[in-house]
Amino acid sequence: MKRLWPFLFLLGLGAALAQGAGGLWTRTCAVCHGEKAQGVRPYPGLQASGPLFATPEGRRYLVLVVLYGKKGEAGLMPGFAQLKDEELAALLNHLRVLLQAKGDPFAPEEIAKGRGLNLTPDAVKRPEKP
Repeated sequence: MKRLWPFLFLLGLGAALAQGAGGLWTRTCAVCHGEKAQGVRPYPGLQASGPLFATPEGRRYLVLVVLYGKKGEAGLMPGFAQLKDEELAALLNHLRVLLQAKGDPFAPEEIAKGRGLNLTPDAVKRPEKP
């Protein structure tokens, strides 16, 4: 059975991709953060992330979080570096729409700039408030 888990996960991910960014969100993010980013206890809602979409530092932080993960009060959020740049951009854009946040859509090239840094979740720090 343990050998089947990676295959089943990939099957689920493939089905999510066929459903677009909403399906990918459902499979990778909504389990913890909720369908509308409201949070699922003990995991946080993401409403406070809205302003990050509008600043260069905030955007970089969001990219690093989805690539490398983040250690927080509720535990460890895993990174999703195994996903393609296009998929991660689609997830962040889906979140931006859910939050009705200001800011330009993410492009795959913006995600690619964050790759290869080999950060740990502890090293990913939210930017200071202006």
